Amino acid sequence: MKKMNFKCLSTAGVFTGVFFSGLVSAAENEHHVSTVGLGFVSAGKYSGSDERTFTPSPFFHFQYNNIFLDDAEGLGMMFELTDGFYFSQAMGYSSGRSDKNSSWKEGSEKLKGMGSIKGALTSSTTLGWSYGNQFSIEANLTAPLTDSQGVKYRAGINYNIWSNDSDTLVIGSNANFGDARSNNTFYGISETQSAHSGYAKYKAGSGLYSVDTRLTWTHIFNKNWWSYADVSYTKLGKNVRESNIVFKDHSTDFSVGLLYSF
Repeated sequence: MKKMNFKCLSTAGVFTGVFFSGLVSAAENEHHVSTVGLGFVSAGKYSGSDERTFTPSPFFHFQYNNIFLDDAEGLGMMFELTDGFYFSQAMGYSSGRSDKNSSWKEGSEKLKGMGSIKGALTSSTTLGWSYGNQFSIEANLTAPLTDSQGVKYRAGINYNIWSNDSDTLVIGSNANFGDARSNNTFYGISETQSAHSGYAKYKAGSGLYSVDTRLTWTHIFNKNWWSYADVSYTKLGKNVRESNIVFKDHSTDFSVGLLYSF
């Protein structure tokens, strides 16, 4: 079982974060990695919801040299630069949001009349720096390529607080920002939406929309099998939390899963 470099700890999804934080890999050749698995997530039905959902969350990640494909980031390439710096560029998909309960995307009956947010192809650019397997910082920009949802930015820090041959504990925190279009798409209420939903109009400004902190534990069973458990706390920023579709401005989410690397 090889350790991988501590980099690209992404909160786009806990699974990608755990994998790229380099906690475990069964591949004897570090340039050719495959991991599949299944997790379960307990989280709000959408950002700002006071309702919870418990859903299965399948995971896959395939990597060959610099090229990778996974369920969270999509298809992309990662490059190791000098002195611990790294860069990645990926094309993925943002599923948007439904105005009714959904088993595969964010949504709630409380959003009835708000209309659905269409899914969009996205471009994700990440630049980071890591200090071995101990510490990393990174910045990310995600922009829509179709049916604009607006542009999102993320700045994060991750620290490996404890590890041995079979267990690793990582803590990370991210500040998440959106431009005016992004924040209004997910938290704003237009005049038309107000008329259809009954919620008062609300215009969200650009800037910080949330801060999240995550604690992730992974355990290696053998050269192929490993598991994770994750808890995260998210607090919405003042630019968005006064919206009438924000019923709760904070959320604690949980996830667990079992993965197989080969």
